[in-house]
Amino acid sequence: MSKANGPKKSLLKKLNKPLASLKLAVFVIISLAVITSIGTFVEAKYDAYAAKKYVYDTWWMYGVLGLLVINLVAVMVDRWPWKKRHAAFVFAHIGIIIILAGAWITAEHGLDGTMRVGIGESNNLVQTAETDLVVYTSFDGDRYSKTLEAEVDFFKHPPTTEKPFIIPAYEGEIRVVDYQKYVLSSRKVVADETKKSGAGLRFQLQNANVNVIEWLVQKKADSVVTHNFGPAQIHLGAAPVHGRGANEVFLTPQKDGRMISYVVFQKDQVKPLKKGTVKEGDVFDPGFKMALNFRVLRYMPSAKEDWDLQPATRPSPMTTSAIKIIFDNKEHWVLLNDMVKLFTTNSVYLLTYGNRRTDIGFKVDLKDFAVTRYQGTMRAMAYESIVNIADVGDVKISMNEPLKHKGLTIYQASFQEEEGKPVASIFSVNHDPGRFLKYLGSLVMSLGIVLLMWFKHLDFKIARKSQDGGN
Repeated sequence: MSKANGPKKSLLKKLNKPLASLKLAVFVIISLAVITSIGTFVEAKYDAYAAKKYVYDTWWMYGVLGLLVINLVAVMVDRWPWKKRHAAFVFAHIGIIIILAGAWITAEHGLDGTMRVGIGESNNLVQTAETDLVVYTSFDGDRYSKTLEAEVDFFKHPPTTEKPFIIPAYEGEIRVVDYQKYVLSSRKVVADETKKSGAGLRFQLQNANVNVIEWLVQKKADSVVTHNFGPAQIHLGAAPVHGRGANEVFLTPQKDGRMISYVVFQKDQVKPLKKGTVKEGDVFDPGFKMALNFRVLRYMPSAKEDWDLQPATRPSPMTTSAIKIIFDNKEHWVLLNDMVKLFTTNSVYLLTYGNRRTDIGFKVDLKDFAVTRYQGTMRAMAYESIVNIADVGDVKISMNEPLKHKGLTIYQASFQEEEGKPVASIFSVNHDPGRFLKYLGSLVMSLGIVLLMWFKHLDFKIARKSQDGGN
């Protein structure tokens, strides 16, 4: 070794020593234990998403993991040049580093979301936890073009009145000024002061066995909105000329802003059963064999749906998040995965706030769904889906049999039902690009553990031989 290399090696050892120290290793282990404990507490109090945002997906978590990698590398460098007996700890340390690399690759480039597919329907979009704000603009009320799509993380960085999230618009600006993590929501219908929305009608259907009270609100003045309560369908919008083979009541707003014309069709007749006009507070008998009375409880010529929000301290199946926006000096609350229309003199803005939807590149067509329940109960014991994928054919996905296709793993997660019958299947879709490295790292680390046990065994045999020879 040259004289120049000696001081360099000595300096490297000196710089490396603090990084390879036992003190740093103990600090890293204690830090990981504390962070994991905090994450467990947060997840128990809130949910896994809150634990990820508040604890695991943070600079201090990544910082501690970075120190762990530095410490592992420094320890290996400190032992250089390695001997045969060093293989155990070298393999174990390298294995941990490879596992961490695989986890980082999956966190940065993986996919983990859900897909809802109705029975007899298809879907190619996976909903993930990331949230986006999307704004569409129209100058004629029909043709919309996307003018903004931005990823937002209001959970960790909520907007305020003093520091709003600003969305430029052709006329003025849209400001996001508040964010609520958890709210309980209920719909309400209010008059639209802009007079650009459709009508809103609250009605009551009643007889000795039925008492239905519902709102019908048109998105646009010429649209048709429907409520189906089984024996009959109630529509707010223009009526057809002939019946369509069902018990139906069509209510059409009149230009005077007070009166509503109605047309009743019976399922076994093509011609209208009854016609007439009503106003708010009126009652009429549609003429069905069920002897129903139809009452107009509330009528607004121009109405829109809004939200009553009640803040909650922690999440539940009934809670969601919401943002408050201000546009043209008017406040609007927008729930997660909902939208709001904003009108100006010359344009219309459609703003959506929701979970990101990622196209997986192929459609999942749900042909059939089956559920097995525990005897005597409605609790699901097992369930499975029969899906069709274009270049694969029919495939069964069950609770224990996922589908692997084009780098994705599709699991049977749950299902949605209405009135005791399944209507949709819920799949969990996962892409884990770091899986190979995680498996490889586990294998390398396991090899290190095996070698450690082997060398311990050799040490024991050598000690026994020395002891026998001494005796």
